[in-house]
Amino acid sequence: MRHPRNQSIALAFVFAIVLNVNALDARAEESLRPKRDTKNAEKQFPSLNARNFANLLRQAQQGDRRAQTRVGVAFAKGDIARKNPVEAVRWFSTAADGGDPHAQHDLAMMLYLGVGVERNLPLAAKWFEAAAGAGVPQAQFRAGTMYGNGEGVLKNYGKALALLRQAAGQGLAPAQNNLGKMYRSGEGVARDDLVAMKWFAMSAEQGDAIGEFDLGVMYWSGTAGPKDLAKALYWFQRSANRGYAEAERVLGWWYRDGIGVTKDFKAARIWLLKAAQQGNADSQNKLGLLYEQGQGVTADSGRAVDWFAKAAEQGDGHAQANLAAIYQSGSGVPRDLIQAYKWYRLSRQNGGLDRSDQLRELTNVMTADEIAESERLVTEWQPHQWSSPVNEGDLLE
Repeated sequence: MRHPRNQSIALAFVFAIVLNVNALDARAEESLRPKRDTKNAEKQFPSLNARNFANLLRQAQQGDRRAQTRVGVAFAKGDIARKNPVEAVRWFSTAADGGDPHAQHDLAMMLYLGVGVERNLPLAAKWFEAAAGAGVPQAQFRAGTMYGNGEGVLKNYGKALALLRQAAGQGLAPAQNNLGKMYRSGEGVARDDLVAMKWFAMSAEQGDAIGEFDLGVMYWSGTAGPKDLAKALYWFQRSANRGYAEAERVLGWWYRDGIGVTKDFKAARIWLLKAAQQGNADSQNKLGLLYEQGQGVTADSGRAVDWFAKAAEQGDGHAQANLAAIYQSGSGVPRDLIQAYKWYRLSRQNGGLDRSDQLRELTNVMTADEIAESERLVTEWQPHQWSSPVNEGDLLE
């Protein structure tokens, strides 16, 4: 069973306010974390329009720190003012230096992503910590995650645990979920699956897609109690319905193989396609197999090749082996022994099945020049980093 990767801080930080950025381990996938309390924000600040933005700008110019922060958000978003990340950073910096914790958080986000300013992880960590010290839960979460990952700071599980506990204690679902991961892995704390499950449940009950998925994994694995596929399915379904690619992948896998559900290749295709379109390599490979074998779809070698290639270019060893076999046989693509050799070799490097016999077959029929060219392609190959479209997220006003 493939465990979900740890929530990376890049996922936590992805937001459309500041241009398109790649999200990690997750890998995207997903709605922004954490969400802003728009209801309370609207009570504190009325919706901006051209007239009151001019007033707000005057207040900012006169030294009002909260107004400066909100002006920065307006320039970052580009909804009232013309989008200008550099100007946004200037206003965030002014307000952050003046002690506004939301500006400190927002400046840290811009520094972390390198939008409107050169990327600077140590400085981002500094400003997150400053805002965390003022009690901003999102900053506590992000500073804690940076300490847990060793991004911009020396890895320090003690500080990560303390900061995440502060944010989780304020009810921030992503922090609760990351705490669960620390207890599940035993990073910085004694491993305790029951405590991990408690934190996952708290996150999941707030509707956090990753928390829902991780809770489903706990029920699937049975590490914190009896294995319960029905409950696992319930939480995977909830997470997948929110667009979390890992949950979509697992649902597609379960429907394909009949795990916890009646085998249904059409349902498998639906869920695998959703995850594959978000760049999930394993789902792309599994979708390619459905098209190759005509399971739940009309057999289509061309589409199979397309999906195998997408996954192979990301470094999925199984997809690389599948793509190599297609190039070797010439099914769906012109036969190409150089490409077949290349993908078999890369598959072996990237954890695919052992295809030594196929490689020997190829070397018996290829010329020395063809083998040399294949080896050159293997050496030069670099995995493709999948880009996901960004959804609108949040800065703090």
